[in-house]
Amino acid sequence: MAHVDLLGAVAGRTSDGAEFRIRSPWYRSLPLSCIDVELSVDGTAIEPERIEIALNGQAYSLSELHELIDEFWFVLDPARLRVSKVDPGSHAVSVRLGLRVPYLFDEETGDVLQVWTEEQRELAVPDEAAA
Repeated sequence: MAHVDLLGAVAGRTSDGAEFRIRSPWYRSLPLSCIDVELSVDGTAIEPERIEIALNGQAYSLSELHELIDEFWFVLDPARLRVSKVDPGSHAVSVRLGLRVPYLFDEETGDVLQVWTEEQRELAVPDEAAA
C-alpha cells in the first residue's frame, strides 16, 4: 500500500479537548462499520469513550461505528477525531487505524482481511477553540 499521511498536521481545540484530522489510507471508500481506531497522546492510550469520529456532518462514538453499515468514509474526505481532556500545547499523537476490507478474505480462515496503519506525529493543540 502506498504511503498516505494518515494523521494530519493540523490539530484543533474543542470545548473540552482536541481534534485531529486523519485520512483513510485505503484506495476505496469504506463503510464506518469497517473502521477501528486506537489513539494515544504522549504515550498514553486514550480510552475509546473519550474519542468521537466526525464525518459527513455527523459525530459518532467509537462504540457506534460497527453498526454504521450505510455511512461511508469517502477516500478524499478527512475524518476528525475529537478527544476529550487534552490540554493545549505540543503532544506526541499516535493513531492506529484498522480497516476491515469487506471484499478481501484470508484464504485459509475465510475471515475478512483487516489492514492496520499507524502514524505518530508531534502536534500542537491551540489554546482556544476556533470560532
